[in-house]
Amino acid sequence: MKSEQFLADMPIITKADIKKMLSCNDDYAYTVLNRLLNRNRIRKVVKGKYTSIDDIYVISSNLHVPSYISFWSASYLKGYTEQITRTVHVASTGNYPAVEFENYRIEFHKIRKDIFFGYEKKRFGKHYAFIADDEKLLIDSLLFQRNAGNPDEIIKIIKAAAINEEKMIMYLKRIDNVSLNKRAGFLLERYKGMDISGKVNAKDRNYVCLSLFDRSKKTDAKWRVKHDLP
Repeated sequence: MKSEQFLADMPIITKADIKKMLSCNDDYAYTVLNRLLNRNRIRKVVKGKYTSIDDIYVISSNLHVPSYISFWSASYLKGYTEQITRTVHVASTGNYPAVEFENYRIEFHKIRKDIFFGYEKKRFGKHYAFIADDEKLLIDSLLFQRNAGNPDEIIKIIKAAAINEEKMIMYLKRIDNVSLNKRAGFLLERYKGMDISGKVNAKDRNYVCLSLFDRSKKTDAKWRVKHDLP
């Protein structure tokens, strides 16, 4: 059936999708689902959600809406790291359990709704995935460092990313986190030659550690950041 082919091509398929497409009741929707499963046209991802595609990143970012790929996974997709992981890191607004799907693990990291922005719709073949833009990838990685890999991975991001200064300032102002502003300002100046001092709120007397993992010994007086960078 043409309608079945359309459903099988969707990134995520639910009973509600079938009912809407075919204008049918629950019983017939279940029949269509079972038919597609039995013909190996779709696979079960989680209870009530199925897919026919193979791209784990498309599946991951469409499993719960809204959500987007960020952290280590986005860095890998953008070519900023060569490290390969079987875990896909997804930012979301809900508390969703991790999903084991085929040879992958999909982990959902809840972030507050007021900082849930800065992602783009990207084409992967004939489907779409949602992925953090470069500015938000850096911010997410600084705010949630345990999801971004070791500290060197964050340095790789800022060295390779195409950071737009105006957009970065806008994002930082929107989040308004002094510690984040210090870390981002320090890295932007060091690796991108961008001086955003006076443009974001970084005015207090406290020092912050650049990395949450290291015992930083060096200090940057301008940004009041402790670090161990060479």
